[in-house]
Amino acid sequence: MLLMGFLSPDFSFWDAENLLGFPRHLAEKGIMACGMTLIIMTGGIDLSIGSLVGLAGIALGYTWLSWGLLPGLGMALLVGSMGGLINGLLITRWALPPLVVTLATMALYRGVAMIISRAQPVSNFPEPFGWWGQGYLGPIPAQFLVWALTVVLFFLIVERTPVGRYATAIGDNERAALFAALPVRRIKLWLYSASGLLCSVGAILYTSRVSTAKADAGLGWELEIITAVILGGTQITGGRGTILGTFLGVMILGVVRNGLTLMGMKEEWQFMMAGIILIVTAVVNERMVERAAAR
Repeated sequence: MLLMGFLSPDFSFWDAENLLGFPRHLAEKGIMACGMTLIIMTGGIDLSIGSLVGLAGIALGYTWLSWGLLPGLGMALLVGSMGGLINGLLITRWALPPLVVTLATMALYRGVAMIISRAQPVSNFPEPFGWWGQGYLGPIPAQFLVWALTVVLFFLIVERTPVGRYATAIGDNERAALFAALPVRRIKLWLYSASGLLCSVGAILYTSRVSTAKADAGLGWELEIITAVILGGTQITGGRGTILGTFLGVMILGVVRNGLTLMGMKEEWQFMMAGIILIVTAVVNERMVERAAAR
């Protein structure tokens, strides 16, 4: 934050409006990163989350046009959860690699969203719906509060429930977890379904923020979310992770992108920076793990 503050023109990074505004654009990714943290802790990965955002948003938009807003919200949550459930079933029931499954469903879900919408966005949502993506509760953006509540909930799940301990054990040694009679398949299925549900929440907040449901929403988010999770200290090979670390990882990437935007850097260069940060962080984390194991 100090670096970006000094590099930004006229120290514009430190403007109160900018400091309160840029977390608004991080909330959707931060919420989805909570689910991704638990998945990576088990040694898995989910590349379909960005496509699920687009599909859930389109489900919201077209259901709203036909039956109203509340059915639209319910349909979005259902579509996201079912998308995550399909991933979980393919991975657990047929023992397929998570990378292959979610790479395939990434294309599948995006394609379904494009076919349903014919690449046409849905706009003009009711004004009360826009509050969740554009409104404030005092000086705090509304969706930041949703993100904070999600972080608290998943922190308690990881630190205070068997689910967190099971996820750590599965990622550390899945075969040993099976021999210890842990519910490996059930936990994985629950985690992928929960990840899909969080994608729906992200889609709802994003649609509310931009007042448009579109099939290409969430494009490229998977890279940024995985980067943030690893940057926050979750081991890419599984067995170790922290929700608070993920929160800080999302905030760090947000600060970097916000500062680079104020400096006038093009978006494609910002994506390149995210990739560089991911590589450097992965290397540093692995070295730290190796040194800790050696000690």
